[in-house]
Amino acid sequence: MSRHAIALVGVMLIAMTAVAGVARAAALIVAAQGEITPAVEAFSEADEGAAFVLNADAEMIVLHYAACTETHFRGGEVTVGAVGMTSTGVRVGETAVECPRKVAFADSANAVAAVVLRGDEDRAAINVRPVFVLLDDGFERIEIRRGADLVRQLSVDGRIARWPAGATPLAPGEGYAFVIVRGGDARAAAAVVTADAGVTVVEP
Repeated sequence: MSRHAIALVGVMLIAMTAVAGVARAAALIVAAQGEITPAVEAFSEADEGAAFVLNADAEMIVLHYAACTETHFRGGEVTVGAVGMTSTGVRVGETAVECPRKVAFADSANAVAAVVLRGDEDRAAINVRPVFVLLDDGFERIEIRRGADLVRQLSVDGRIARWPAGATPLAPGEGYAFVIVRGGDARAAAAVVTADAGVTVVEP
């Protein structure tokens, strides 16, 4: 499936949720600096319809889930829509990216993780060089497994875990899982590895 077709699927999912009257996260705040109202922090989400007022020297970088773009804003008011973003300030730059994936874990530790953005019901797509963004603090590591084998362990720095720059990429295919670890709590999600998957956003 092409990146544009995948983006369309994401838009359809967002529209279906909007009809049901439920707010849906539409973007990821990648970075923020300066005075922004309401206040935001890096690696947090923004719902569809959210608006942020940036002082003249304030900046934000936002990854939009459906548009599959990462945009750098300075000043003005930034509004997050279902299919993109608008701004009355300066759009410093915009880059097309591989479409992000999102996985949400249920409250029960024994429940199966749900793929809520671009995926099927029981497994996520992760990149051959995966990058994970965790929407909560305190996680120590992410383990990538294939069957009974531990393929690699990634340290979490703040809320992000990256595949090492010099490491051999994962082999594309099925049968993978990633495990998020915080203290004595470990939760696993089934995964398939593909070359065209974007950032994996994890809601613990």
